[in-house]
Amino acid sequence: MTSATCSGSFREAARSACTASALLVLSLSSTRLQAETLSRGAAIARALQQNPQIAAARAVEMQAQARHGQTLAARYPSVVVTGAVGPSLKAKLVPGSAVQSTENGYGDVGIDDLSVVVGGQLEVTQPLYTFGKIAERQRATEHELRARRAESDMTRAELALRVAEIYEGLLLARDAGRFFEETEHWLQRTLEGTEREIEAGGALTEQDALRLQAALAAARLGANQARAGQRQAEAGIVAYLLLPPGSEVAPKEDSLSLLPVTLPSQPALVQLGLARRPELQALTEGSLAFAALARAEGAGALPDVFALGFLSAAYTPGRDVVTTRFVRDPLNGFYPGLLLGVRWQLTGDMSAQRAEEQRQKGVELSELRRWASAGIPAEVAQAFADVQRASSDADQTEQGAKAAKQWLVRAAADFNVGLGASREVTDAARAYAELRMASYDARYRHNVALAALSKATGTLDSSRDGFYPTREE
Repeated sequence: MTSATCSGSFREAARSACTASALLVLSLSSTRLQAETLSRGAAIARALQQNPQIAAARAVEMQAQARHGQTLAARYPSVVVTGAVGPSLKAKLVPGSAVQSTENGYGDVGIDDLSVVVGGQLEVTQPLYTFGKIAERQRATEHELRARRAESDMTRAELALRVAEIYEGLLLARDAGRFFEETEHWLQRTLEGTEREIEAGGALTEQDALRLQAALAAARLGANQARAGQRQAEAGIVAYLLLPPGSEVAPKEDSLSLLPVTLPSQPALVQLGLARRPELQALTEGSLAFAALARAEGAGALPDVFALGFLSAAYTPGRDVVTTRFVRDPLNGFYPGLLLGVRWQLTGDMSAQRAEEQRQKGVELSELRRWASAGIPAEVAQAFADVQRASSDADQTEQGAKAAKQWLVRAAADFNVGLGASREVTDAARAYAELRMASYDARYRHNVALAALSKATGTLDSSRDGFYPTREE
């Protein structure tokens, strides 16, 4: 299961306290630890520090850092050292001659003619000019490193949004549970009073009791759903913060309320998103990296200029050193050298085709960047509209809930003194419950939309100018 799917199940479970949808109850460990109190900012900050997704993204970034180091190392000399030991023939020079030996080299070789040779070779190759093969690959890895860092920022922003959704869902489920439990207790007391009135032969009837029993069952159903949603949201927080199994977490906030925020205009938010979104930076740097790789592959059709220094040395006991310049003894001598060389390898149009492959990869990312640049304004506009709508819904539902509560209080008072019908009480209770839950849901949507707006503008993981808290206050 992916992290987005996992967090989505937690979030939907928390919101299901407002609906009649079925919930999947998570089994938690029987070992319970002391509850840890966390604020919004602390939960996100902890997740960004401890979640393995961040560590995995950092590992990918370090891989790019290592590739950059490899391109830097290619500028330095390459050194090859070879050492060997083996049998060799003894050889003595004829007096007065520099090139002849008194022994036959191919026949009548005895054990006394053998010796041991110890020798080795040292080669140092220094690239001087490669027509961009090294320099362009170095530029490519620099762009790749910046792209990987931007991808790490993308992972951090996505993780922060998931934790924000779960945390707000936890607050929603907790407030919903409190409301339904309070409603359940009130309905229970009202039902008990009604039943006593019926038994005493008063004006109330069994139909009045049945209406209250149905309302009580609905309240209990909502309370069960809220409790399940709260358990699932808590499990989500524990998972994202990598806490020990069985850990308990508690939100620091007393209740779910609208986060105070003053938003700039929508055009200003769009400009902020185009300037700050890590997706655009990752695509831009990735495109530049492939363009540099294309230039490096294209240089494969050109030669490499290098300097070569070498040293060959060997020593055989019992073998004289040849001092003439015209004959060299590879088993007994010391031979240094320094050369300027050119290496040119041609394989048809292989280098051109490789360059074209990298170039087209860059074009692919460039086109994706164009699409992202067109989609970011739409994403910002959607989140901005969600914030405004949720804020307006919160105001309207709060006013409606207050009116419905007054209606319920009056209907209950009339019912208790025998001047009102039970239908009036249950209708008022249903309206009050729907509006109160709609108010909670609007607050949830408002805060989550703020987190989504922060992500859309590239400011979610920023305590300086973000719209949603991501640090401990």
